[in-house]
Amino acid sequence: MKDILFLFFPAILCSCQTTNIKISSEPIDITRKIISIKQDKMVSILIADNMDIIEIFKPTNSNTCTKIELGKKYSFKVTSVSGLIQQGGDSPKIYVLSDSTIIKYNNYYTAEEDQNICIK
Repeated sequence: MKDILFLFFPAILCSCQTTNIKISSEPIDITRKIISIKQDKMVSILIADNMDIIEIFKPTNSNTCTKIELGKKYSFKVTSVSGLIQQGGDSPKIYVLSDSTIIKYNNYYTAEEDQNICIK
């Protein structure tokens, strides 16, 4: 009888209901006020007034430039990267652009479209 109870006990513990969180990688449209831009050879990082960052990769075959004026709002089609990263208790919300440029953020997005960004 003890053996039967021993087998049912783990089944009772495992029957607890859990909540599932659905994380989507579907693109969304966001509008943010851009206050700063950091760049290197491959990527532009747009920093919004709420400390969200938008990563925009530079195309390799185009020299056309999308002009952005700091302090204005712009809309972007993006994928939420911070929603896809497993956030642990010790996971810092930082983006490392280079050895000397580390950016703290609230939400991290990547743009669906590659483009060169220039400041007006």
